Amino acid sequence: MKQRNLIFFWTLALISVFGIDRLDAQELNCKVQINTEKISGTDKAVYESLKNSVQEFMNAQQWSSLQLKNSEKIGCSILFIMKSRNGDSYTCDLQIQSSRPVYGATYTTSLLNMREELTFDFQENQTLIYNETSIDNNLTATLAFWSYVILGMDFDSFSKLGGTPFFQKAQEITAIAQGSLGDNWKAQEDKNHWGWISVLTDENQPTMRVLSYNYHRLGLDVMYEKADEGRTQITTALAALKVAKQAKPHSPLLSNFMDTKADELINVYSKADFQEKQAVFELLSDVYPASTERLQGIKTKK
Repeated sequence: MKQRNLIFFWTLALISVFGIDRLDAQELNCKVQINTEKISGTDKAVYESLKNSVQEFMNAQQWSSLQLKNSEKIGCSILFIMKSRNGDSYTCDLQIQSSRPVYGATYTTSLLNMREELTFDFQENQTLIYNETSIDNNLTATLAFWSYVILGMDFDSFSKLGGTPFFQKAQEITAIAQGSLGDNWKAQEDKNHWGWISVLTDENQPTMRVLSYNYHRLGLDVMYEKADEGRTQITTALAALKVAKQAKPHSPLLSNFMDTKADELINVYSKADFQEKQAVFELLSDVYPASTERLQGIKTKK
């Protein structure tokens, strides 16, 4: 996306590393959808209210001191797949995705693709308010948590470990919410909020975070001008997947990488020679044996 040019990319890197202060920030461009197909007798007004409240919460909240133009905000989406309702209590499958532009390209690359079950309370026309010192609402706590994760993952892709301040904020939310807001915050789980933030803040195992920088900033962003050089950087970066799996085989970052990058990698290696395609296919198949069939496209697409 041309609007976010190379100068802006490096601005993000400087801000994340040196803490440059930019005021009056709304950093996200979040689109919200509500799917009510599984619920009979749907009250459309309350779900439209939920959609508007969540969208306002995500897009109007100031999550940092960074100031972005509308064209520069981080793209993300939230889908509520409603499963049940009991009065003002709702249970849904929540799907959250985020992406960032690739320098010189007309497409975006996916950074986050996660899905979890969420139970929360909501009343029609309710305004969602986030108070970081008093977290007692599962909906706002969850939205704030994933907002910081989205920001952190975006910044990690522009500067090495640049998302650390945002992951620390998500960790603070998790610490407060553990005692009262349900299983999504329970400690010692691999794929819930605690599991995500544990791997994102583990200073002894930053492998997947560094991989993100090497893959995106040194690889994808370079391919516009130097396709072979950028692809070589991606190949080198992918070797870190084996290290990450050995250290924490059930890390949510590993599964997220496959969910967000499988199709993209097929396109990245479409112009590679046979040996490079085969080497990458074997590496990824070793890390993700259940996805071997899906990864066949790396070898076959031209």
